[in-house]
Formats: sequence, structure tokens, C-alpha cells
Amino acid sequence: MKEGINEAKYVQVIIDKVSDALDRPFQYQVPLHLHSQVHLGAQVLVPFRSGKMNAFVVQLDDEPLVEEPRPLLAVLENQPGLREEMVQLSYWVAKRFFTRWSESIGLCLPPARKRVKKKYNELVYPLVDGQALLEEAERIKSKAFRQALVLQYLAISSQEGMTWPELREKTGASRQSLNALMEKGWIKARPIIWERDPWSGELPSNGNCANLTLTGEQENAWAEIKQSLENPEKDILLFGITGSGKTELYFKAVQKVVQEGRQALVLVPEIALTPHMVEQLRRRFPGQVGMLHSGLPDGERYDQWWKIREGKVKIVLGSRSAVFAPFKNLGLIVMDEEHENTYRQDDSPRYHARDVARWRARFHHALLLMGSATPSLEMFLESRKGKVKMLELKERVAGRTLPAVDVVDMREETRYRRRSVFSTKLYGQIKQALGQGEQVILFLNRRGFAGFALCRRCGHVVECPYCSVSLTYHYHPEHLQCHYCNYKREPLESCPNCHSFSIGNFGLGTQRLEQQVKEAFPGAEVIRMDSDAATGKGVHEKMWRAFKEKKASILIGTQMVAKGHDFPEVTLVGVIAADINLHLPDFRAGEKTFQLLTQVSGRAGRGDKQGKVLVQTFSPDHYSIVAASFQDYMQFIQEESQRRSLLNYPPFADLIIFGCSATEEKDAAQVAENLKVRLEPALEQGDELLGPAPAPVKRVKGYYRYQLVYKGLDLQEKNDFFRETVWSFRKGLIGDIRVTVDFNPLLVL
Repeated sequence: MKEGINEAKYVQVIIDKVSDALDRPFQYQVPLHLHSQVHLGAQVLVPFRSGKMNAFVVQLDDEPLVEEPRPLLAVLENQPGLREEMVQLSYWVAKRFFTRWSESIGLCLPPARKRVKKKYNELVYPLVDGQALLEEAERIKSKAFRQALVLQYLAISSQEGMTWPELREKTGASRQSLNALMEKGWIKARPIIWERDPWSGELPSNGNCANLTLTGEQENAWAEIKQSLENPEKDILLFGITGSGKTELYFKAVQKVVQEGRQALVLVPEIALTPHMVEQLRRRFPGQVGMLHSGLPDGERYDQWWKIREGKVKIVLGSRSAVFAPFKNLGLIVMDEEHENTYRQDDSPRYHARDVARWRARFHHALLLMGSATPSLEMFLESRKGKVKMLELKERVAGRTLPAVDVVDMREETRYRRRSVFSTKLYGQIKQALGQGEQVILFLNRRGFAGFALCRRCGHVVECPYCSVSLTYHYHPEHLQCHYCNYKREPLESCPNCHSFSIGNFGLGTQRLEQQVKEAFPGAEVIRMDSDAATGKGVHEKMWRAFKEKKASILIGTQMVAKGHDFPEVTLVGVIAADINLHLPDFRAGEKTFQLLTQVSGRAGRGDKQGKVLVQTFSPDHYSIVAASFQDYMQFIQEESQRRSLLNYPPFADLIIFGCSATEEKDAAQVAENLKVRLEPALEQGDELLGPAPAPVKRVKGYYRYQLVYKGLDLQEKNDFFRETVWSFRKGLIGDIRVTVDFNPLLVL
């Protein structure tokens, strides 16, 4: 790739439009008057067909590749371009994850760039010194009181002035008063960029931000991390049990990098799930922390992106998409809970944040520091092969012990006709904890009040009209909802199949659990934390703080309560239904169950009191639940490795899912059959091409889904064949038919 300015006579560009037909570079001539403005990554205006299109320069050339290339029309200097790193990164993402180059370029640009612009304010500042302003204010206060107030506030603020909204709020002055003072020559106003603030209010006054004393294990790990920061030859996997102090090591690494004048990126699975880390990071590095994640309003995300690009913040805290933030000088990328599924973008453009983080760490010669109490099988095996350096923390800080885990066989409860959501043992433990003034977390990984609505007479289950899944019943407000497409409707009074009035709600969700907890323990204050309850900016943080301050004694929630929380007064964690996702048609179901159970168990006993965990399950002998009950990662990983290896699943082989969807089922099935014929020439010894077959969730958002599953070794080597085959295949499709490619997906539903 040729670099530089004032050298290129020709450029290759990617058109700023998502289209298979446009997913390749087009060459243009650079007019002489634009030579000094054109550079790699520049956003330009080009003639295309009979119109004009925005595009990005991805290659500089000396020679024409086509006859008489058309000339560029303009360089869009008022539009953000790409740095050289992002040109290379976007190309790599497009190739690795089978996405269009224009889509991967979009990941590297300001969020919501086509909907949001920079916001401007006015700065009002004095043209004379403060004493003169006070004298004039005294002279005019009887006949122009508001004007006098403006002068007084400016006199006591500073020569730099105040923003007009702030000045107006303090004085009650109108625009007319402001204009009058400007006409008299006392003050002036000029436009300034107004940055929208993502932080919801000030930090509470309580809280300790001092560096903590490290344990012996932490000291040893820190010595290795510090050495790797100076010479990052390998990524580091910090394998530490819950409560072992991984976060403190993250902060020490961030501090060292920032002191050396470089930047740090701290990635978390979801910002809302880690309020403790957010608070401590802001306390430790006041004024130096930016935030970037999809939960922010568009304007705040846009402004934060520009602050990062302009180098106004040294540390960025973000979720998955922040891995594309426009850093100039990265020294460290922290990836907390590296095993989490949320680091994988499942919709186009698809990517895994861990893979992108590794690429960027190599580019910047930075350290990638990953941490988890339950590392993914992929990272564990890489550490065993020596590709990743693993550091272990086997003990909790302050000599605290892991909680005792007790598995409750719910089949026994059923035999004795006990139908309560609480086993006898869990009920007793909750009552005891509340009696001693301690706190309890109850975990159920299913939202809503009931799992489904069913007719007792004919057995009909009410399904989403657009997806092949049952509707979930929600109690407040009362409605039925699809958690795939968000379709909602009012509850049914009669069965749509047999018209009887025997329709009822079955199964258990967090809303129903909340109701039953309040009935069983009427004196207890309860907080429910799930994505239905924690809506709106700052709501999750308010819930977290209320529970931390002991304004409630029981916290109910989904995976939102399973990680990132540090509640010293929680002595009991109850897992209501441990096997709720265990039997899904997903080869990673066992791993996800083990990780979630281990993480939620780690919320107990983080203070001075011993913790206890009760796990209710109908599958007490399943290997992932047995291993989680002993918090034995090695036992689990050995069993999981054997099963995955035997079935030739990742990470022992690559897996590509080719998805075909259409509004008519027969069309989806036929398209999948036709695509299979196109893919078969790639088959080699040891490869498998399975299907086509209906997807586990057959219909989503009105589209029937059929899948082809391709398994084999080093499938990236066949990248060009798969890409060209699918892209050319899609060009020949007629009607509303979609074909997708998903490389090593984390979810196969």
C-alpha cells in the first residue's frame, strides 16, 4: 500500500454505500489541484454512474489500472476521514468476518455520523477588566437590572467568560439584554463546541480511590504485566477466581501506561453491568476518562468519539464497539470478562472484539490484557500452546474464601409435591439471612412473568406471528412479548385455537419471581434488575447503588446481577433454575452455563462474612453443573475439551454457518439447496458440509431460516472462495431473500 501526500496520481476508493455490487475498489484520477489534499483514508466525492457518491481513499497509485479513469470531484475536508491504521483494519475485518468493506469502514467512523453533528454553544466573555464591569453594573443597576447582573457575574467569574446558557440561568437575562451589552462594547460572544456529557451526575462523595495493597499473588502477576507492558511479545490472560483482585491489576496497568504518555482502552461486556469498575476508574483517574458504547445517546457517543480522536482523554471505557475508537497512541487494551458472548457482534457487520483488539494491539505495539474467572476454551487452549501468557490468581483478596455451593435436586422437591419456586432449603436459607440483616441475590436468567401462554384444553401455545417462538407473558404492564423481534400484544382471554377460556400462563420469569418473593417474605425490600426494569440512562446504576447502600435486602435479576458487582453484605446467592439454558441446541450451552453459574456464585461472600450458594436444578449430574458446584474450572474444561474435540467443533476446527432466509419457507429451503451445490467444490478430506436444515429458531421477524454448516480446519484459507461464491450467488437472487455468512459464531440459534 503506497502512502504519502502529493504523490498519488490515481486513487482507489470504496464507495460509501452497503452493496455487494460496490464491494470492491474503484480507481479515479486525482486532478492536479487536489494533489495536496488527497491522502490515504480521505473522504472524497466521486462521479459514479450518472450521479455523485461519497467514498474513502483506500489505495494510492502511480499508474492507471483502467482506461481513462474518471477524475475525483472534491476532497471532503469537513468530513472525518480514516487514518492509515483504520484503512488496514477495516480491510482485515471485512476479509476475516465475511462482511462488506464499506460496512467495516463504518465501524471506524463517528457513531451516528449521518444523524448527528457537532453541537455549538456561545461563550460570553468581557472586553474590559473586572473592576470596570463592577463599576458599570453599579451605575446601571437601577434602570437595567438584568444587564447589571450579567456584568457582575462576568466580573467575578474570569476573563475567560461563561457559556450563555449558564449565564442566562444565573441572571435571568434575556437575549435582548445580552445584545445591548455587546452593542455598548462591554462584552462579546463567540461560538464554541459544546460537548454532551455521558456521565450521569457527579460521583458520590463516599468511596475510596487509593491504590490497594497487593497480595503476594497480585505482586507476582503485576511484575509479569509490567514487564509485558515494556515489551508486549504476547497477550496476557489473567485467570483469577472471583474476588481475587483482577480489577486492581487492570488499574495499575492503566496508570503506568498513562504516566508514560500513552492511551488505554478498557473493554467490559456491558457498561451497565460494571458500575463498580466505572466508579473506581473515574475516581482513580479524574478528568481523564471517556466513555464509548451503544447505550449512550447518539449525540454523546458522537462527542466522545471526537474527544478520543483529538486526544482529549487518555483512558476510554467502553463495550464491544469501543474497540474501533480512533486512538493515536495505544499502550494497553484491557478486556475484562473476555469469555463473554457480548463481545461478539452477531448482526452484520459481524466481528469479535477480542480478535479486533489483538489486531490493534499488534499495530500499536501495545499489550492486550484479558481477564476472567472462567476463560473461554479458545483462550485456555492458546495459553496451553504458549500463544498467550496465562497468569493465575487462585486466592481471594484479604484472605476471604470462596462461598460453599450446595446443589438442590429439584426432582426430589417434585416427588414430595413441593411446587414452590423455592426449595425447602433455599426458603430456609433466605429466611435466615434476612433475619441476620444480610443481603440475598436471586438469579434467574429469564425475563418476564411467565415463559409462555398455554391452553390447558387443547395444548395450544401462543406464538409470535413473525418468529417461531412462544410469546413471554409480562405482568407490569400486562402484555405478551417476543424477545426476538419485540412484537407485543395484549394478553388473550380465550384460546385462538379452540376458543375455550382455559388459557393460562406457565413457566417462570423474573417478574413472577419478584411477586413470589414479596409474598413469601413480606417484610423484605426487593429490587428487580433486568433489561425490562433497568431502562433509561442511569437506572441500572441507581439500582446498584441502592442495593449497595442496603436500601433493599433482596436483589432479583438475570445475568445483569451475575458479574461486575461487589456487594460485601451479600452472604447468600440462590440460583432458581440453573439448567434453564442448558439444553438449548447450541454446542456452547454447557460452557455458558458453567461460566454463568461460576460468575453469579462469586457474588457471595465478598465481605467479611462467609458466603453460601444454593443451585436449584433438574440436572444435578450434568458435568457443567457439577464442576460449577465445586468451582472447578479445570474439571469442566477437560470434559468440555473432550466433547468439542470429538465432535470437531471450535476451537478444534472452524465453523461457518451459511444462513438463507425468505418470507416463504420453500424459498429459503430451495436457496439453501442451491447454495450447497456452489459450496461443495471447496470440500476437502476432513471437511463437512451439513444441511440444509431449518435453524433451531426456524422463523425470526417474518423470515424462515435455513442453515448450511461447514466444518473444517483453517477455513480462513478458503476465505476468497467462500466470499466470491456467496457474493456472486446473492447477485442472482430474485425477491426478498437473504444470505449471510457467520464465521465461528458464538450462538447457533
